[in-house]
Amino acid sequence: MSFRNDEIGERVLGQLLSRRGWLLAYIRAIVRDFDLAEDVFQEVCLTVVRKRDQITPGGALPGYFLKVARHAALALLERKERQAATLPGELLDALDVAWSDGAKGGESAKLNLLRRCIDRLSEGARRLLRLRYEDLMSGKRLADEIALTTKSAYVALSRIHRALRECVARGEGAAP
Repeated sequence: MSFRNDEIGERVLGQLLSRRGWLLAYIRAIVRDFDLAEDVFQEVCLTVVRKRDQITPGGALPGYFLKVARHAALALLERKERQAATLPGELLDALDVAWSDGAKGGESAKLNLLRRCIDRLSEGARRLLRLRYEDLMSGKRLADEIALTTKSAYVALSRIHRALRECVARGEGAAP
């Protein structure tokens, strides 16, 4: 390997390490476990080192880091047989957008907007979200907890997701 490739590899790895906290937060949102998030981050680092000759430093790196992290996180969850705890694909896509915005400087305005939209939900809807994504309850267990059928629980979650997506799109959670 030439000196130039080593220099580029160091710059790419430097950019990755400078975004460690940001990337760990993203990974943690997917795997819902601090230790697993660290494992995934280490896998991302290894992938970046292995592929450093194929990577061009620049503005697209944060998106590349997110893509590698998402793939590594989902692969780890699959290996750990924890798929029931993963977020739906549409929410993973929303996380990608939010974290990509955050890479451009500071916390994402959309993420703040999403938080405010969540705050506007009914207590029952917020409870469903907490049970599903904080307590990592499966659909069946969630349904048992709230005394609904599994199908009804999934319908309720789907409606909450749609309401949040629409609230964010309309900017309804924006601060006055």
